[in-house]
Amino acid sequence: MYNSVIKLIKETVTVDKYGDQTIVETERTIFAEVKSIGQSEFYQAAAVGLKPEIKFVIADFLDYQNEKKLKYAPFTYEEPTPPPPTPTPEPENEGDVLAEENENNDVQITQTVADDPTPTPPVEITYNIIRTYRTGLSLEIVCNRGVDE
Repeated sequence: MYNSVIKLIKETVTVDKYGDQTIVETERTIFAEVKSIGQSEFYQAAAVGLKPEIKFVIADFLDYQNEKKLKYAPFTYEEPTPPPPTPTPEPENEGDVLAEENENNDVQITQTVADDPTPTPPVEITYNIIRTYRTGLSLEIVCNRGVDE
């Protein structure tokens, strides 16, 4: 199933009017299937000094345009931690202040704070493309981890 999103990165060298070369990266987003490296494939790559870590399969080999890098952000699910039990009554609105008297006639003030609604985004990992090979219409891309920027 092609349910993972990868970004293929194409590097283009441009020369400005002063003769300085700059590398411009352009990203294209496509769907891929994530697979693990097989044992024989791992040892074949190790024989020539490569260390493959992950394999991506894209549905159409025409989606690949000789890119040398790609980015992938693996989805990880974290179980939410349950809130601690609260013996005080809940306020009607978030941020409301409740005042309560206890047995000693001391007033306790509690204030509820809204949880942060923005989840943390997944971390993208940059991979160097070691090798590609075509199987039917699909294309398998073998990668190792590159330098994270």
